[in-house]
Amino acid sequence: MSPKEKAKKIFTDALNSSLPKNFMPEYCKLDGSILTIDSQNYNLDLYRKIYIFGSGKAAFTMAQEIENILGQKIYKGLVITPDASVKLQYIKVIEGSHPVPTQKSIEAAKELFAMMQGCEDEDLYIYLLSGGSSSLMELPKEPITLQELQIATSLMLDNGLDIMQINSVRKHLSNIKGGLLAQSCKASGIVLVLSDVIDNDLYSIGSAPLYADKSSFYDAKQVLEETNVFHKMPQSIQNVLDEGIKSLLQETPKRALERVKHYILSSNAHALVAAKQSAENLGLHVEISKEPMLGDVRVMVEKMYQEFKQSDVECLLFGGECTVHVRGNGKGGRNQHAAALILQNLCKNDASFTFLSAGTDGIDGSSHAAGGIVDTACCVKVREEKIDIESFIQNSDSFHLLERIDALVMTGASGTNVADIAILIKEY
Repeated sequence: MSPKEKAKKIFTDALNSSLPKNFMPEYCKLDGSILTIDSQNYNLDLYRKIYIFGSGKAAFTMAQEIENILGQKIYKGLVITPDASVKLQYIKVIEGSHPVPTQKSIEAAKELFAMMQGCEDEDLYIYLLSGGSSSLMELPKEPITLQELQIATSLMLDNGLDIMQINSVRKHLSNIKGGLLAQSCKASGIVLVLSDVIDNDLYSIGSAPLYADKSSFYDAKQVLEETNVFHKMPQSIQNVLDEGIKSLLQETPKRALERVKHYILSSNAHALVAAKQSAENLGLHVEISKEPMLGDVRVMVEKMYQEFKQSDVECLLFGGECTVHVRGNGKGGRNQHAAALILQNLCKNDASFTFLSAGTDGIDGSSHAAGGIVDTACCVKVREEKIDIESFIQNSDSFHLLERIDALVMTGASGTNVADIAILIKEY
């Protein structure tokens, strides 16, 4: 098996480990009327009705599993996903938009909000939360319009703000984020979380609709000012943040509700452990880097290259989610951009290793690829076809560069989301 084939095998095994069908039955078990979640027991007979709600890229696949577990005990429910073409038996599936909210996101949020408001004190809801929720459902504060929210979202994504920064802003432009959704519902709740955040910070995952918020209006404005984005924001958004700072708008809740319990069922760390096991099964000497894959992708790529160069292992794994400053009008994403930068490095330095970086959700940035995989053979193609790698990088067009040399990782929407994984394997 070639290093390229090994890298693909390792990524596939890591991805499979984070699919809800492969971990939810282990963490959520029903025995009669007793639902056990990660050793915590819930007697479902004590509740009037059992609702299922959810949002995120993994909401549908998580809902499939919860239907398999609970069956007829489910009264009704609603989940918001990127694709509502497939139906469920007890739970309504509606579609939102990602990575920028649209009218679908607003209509979906309104329907979810209304159903959750209909729950009573004696009811229990189970909420299936995964990354992507921030865009898939939205109720902007007045007078912010959808178009203004779209501009704000695109500005933050294109200017390289990380997920923590973006979500601190989102929570202060929204009526359902930062714990506000949970406050709208009288029932007790169980939140099953698929984490796409490197440290599993509940304040950040999906913009924490059912948890709480440790950031403030002041923090949100400061994030935008420090990244030189605030003055580019629509006036309504600037006004909302300024009014919040003056206490003219209610701040997000700072303490999570006791009646709503969160459980993290899977995360990037779990996927990395599965990747390590896969690499060991292939006979590789492998380590998981202690350096999280965060921040500007150019800086991170250099860190990965230097660590691997100085390491004596055959395979080095990284997990996280980088950011990209979009400069041109090309097509791609953070993982493909990383692969393009590594390819440039390989060709310049005559290095010898295979590099794969891909998103576990299967969708990287503005493309339909999950990421990219490059090796020394790719450099041969680059030289033969006289490809100017830098021109693609400058135009933020990593997709078409990698497509030209057959170096894309294609999985399709996976039904999970535990951030990104990068794999480096030495070639001999």
